[in-house]
Amino acid sequence: GHAESSIFAGLRRRHPDLRVHALSKKMLLALTLSIEDECCARAQRPILIGSFQRQRFYEAARPRWADLARSAEQSVVFADFGPGRRRPGLVTEITIPESSPMRREWSLICDAPDHPACVAGWERPGQDHRADRDRVFEAVWSVDPQVVRSAARIGVGLAAAAAPEI
Repeated sequence: GHAESSIFAGLRRRHPDLRVHALSKKMLLALTLSIEDECCARAQRPILIGSFQRQRFYEAARPRWADLARSAEQSVVFADFGPGRRRPGLVTEITIPESSPMRREWSLICDAPDHPACVAGWERPGQDHRADRDRVFEAVWSVDPQVVRSAARIGVGLAAAAAPEI
């Protein structure tokens, strides 16, 4: 199929009926954490995909992700990790190239038959003057299994392009 440049862009293209909401990072983080608590933590063998923009944001979530990954079928995280970084472990870390639209993206996908959910946000450009928590994202989210499966396919495709072993 069509190679997507990011999860948010791919979902917008494949599901044009999804409503887009303007959310502050603080709100987007709250939504993401509630999906982690409700869906990722309770799902049977989910596929988990997260896009964190910066490595330091992922480092803050790493203990939670280590827990979630234990019951997951596969866990993949995108961030601006250094080149050639490959940590052994349950979570596959994918480095986002500097030119990629994924650098502006914040997303979480929990693809599971019993508790599917996803959220994908794209940071509006030109917010360098804002406090981190006030940065605004355009975001979509869904608990529709077909939308979540779409998001997972896009995420796995992006991961496989960067790390063929996936």
